[in-house]
Amino acid sequence: MVLNSADVAAPVPPPRQPGFAHADPGEVCHRFTAALYSADTRRDAGPDDAYERAIRYVSSALAGQSPAAGRDGRWATWAEHRAYVDTIVEPFVDALQPADTAITARRAVRVSATPRGEDGWTEYSLVDCSLRRGGPDGSGWRVVGYEIRQAGLR
Repeated sequence: MVLNSADVAAPVPPPRQPGFAHADPGEVCHRFTAALYSADTRRDAGPDDAYERAIRYVSSALAGQSPAAGRDGRWATWAEHRAYVDTIVEPFVDALQPADTAITARRAVRVSATPRGEDGWTEYSLVDCSLRRGGPDGSGWRVVGYEIRQAGLR
């Protein structure tokens, strides 16, 4: 799945995370990914709720997109088991990662996500974040696009 801010017509102001300066692109990618994988069927109305938490770390253009999360077929199974997703996000060093510039950066993180409920399994993914700073979103780093690559099940 690949989502980019260029796929959107009308940007909206992104919400802010109080007390977070968006100063480190790696930390922005980490927090974005952790929020994106924070689904909890015991407290969330649906899979879109995790994306709503994640938009605190994205550009205004990406915040305006309708996420594919709302069509996540796993939600019904998770809800049946009253599951939440236990997530571990770790930096992933990509040898082909381009160098940062003054306004662009790329960071990758490895995600292990385990739905916990009556039954459990673990999904591994790699999330590749494209970040940008400056412009209408302010001086801090914001995720402007991301790609999720499935890395296996266990």
